[in-house]
Amino acid sequence: MRDFFRNLRMPGTKPNPYPRGRVGTPARSAPARGLPSRQAPARSWSLGPAERPRPRRRAEAAIPWRRIGILAGSVAAGVALLYGSAWVLTSDLLRVRQVDVVGAQVADPVAVAAAAAIGGSSMLTLDLHEVEAAVTAALPAVKSASVTREWPQGVRVEVVEHQAWGYWQVAGQVLVIDAEGHVLEASRPAPADAPTIVEVAAPRDLREGTVGDPDTVKMVARLLADGVFERNGVRTTGFVFQRDRGLTVIADGAPASVFGDSSNYEFKVQALEAVLSRLRAADAGAPQVAEVDLRFGRNVVMR
Repeated sequence: MRDFFRNLRMPGTKPNPYPRGRVGTPARSAPARGLPSRQAPARSWSLGPAERPRPRRRAEAAIPWRRIGILAGSVAAGVALLYGSAWVLTSDLLRVRQVDVVGAQVADPVAVAAAAAIGGSSMLTLDLHEVEAAVTAALPAVKSASVTREWPQGVRVEVVEHQAWGYWQVAGQVLVIDAEGHVLEASRPAPADAPTIVEVAAPRDLREGTVGDPDTVKMVARLLADGVFERNGVRTTGFVFQRDRGLTVIADGAPASVFGDSSNYEFKVQALEAVLSRLRAADAGAPQVAEVDLRFGRNVVMR
């Protein structure tokens, strides 16, 4: 029969953890319906005053030791570089102490070195083009000059002197000229068989100061270099220049050849060779033609 008074207990007593007929771990029993259950009292929590967060230290406030070190090192390196440059420029370590002159035969090497005027100059600031111009302007025999540095304290000055090609004679005065018709004040001597161009000048021309014609000089140099008269068996004896006629070549055993100027040079040479060949075929003795004028193109005039 069911016991209806099993869960009935007196006030202040605890229920039996071991029901009847069971041994071991006390069984968990559900609270009876209609009876109040005993619960643990609810815990209460209280909050104190909150602590204010500390402000973070700004990154700018930290001392940039790395940047300061790099800046200090750069400044020190710049100061050292400036000091070293000033010392090199002002010291005697890189100054010209020796000048070597090469190629001077007519000009005096001592005069070349004196015209350069570079003794004691700094090798770093030496203006080579200015030195070349000074040497060329100071010495008439020097046509051009080339200046190079020879470290640490030497300079090489190589000069090219004027080379005389021939002579230009006018009014009893013989002038030394080069292959381009320039009158030379000082130069290397001309070859032993150098030609002489005789100018037949009027007093008016002499007063005007005209003493040469570069085109005539170049044409004579070309005739000699090409061997025009030698390969035709003719020996030239003189070259005459006149303002109204130009160049006339005088030859031994052949008529004089009036070339005028250097225009149509190839045609004039071919026409002269044809005339000389015809004259040799006609008569092997003295020429019957005294002059061949080649100035009029195809109209070759024989006098």
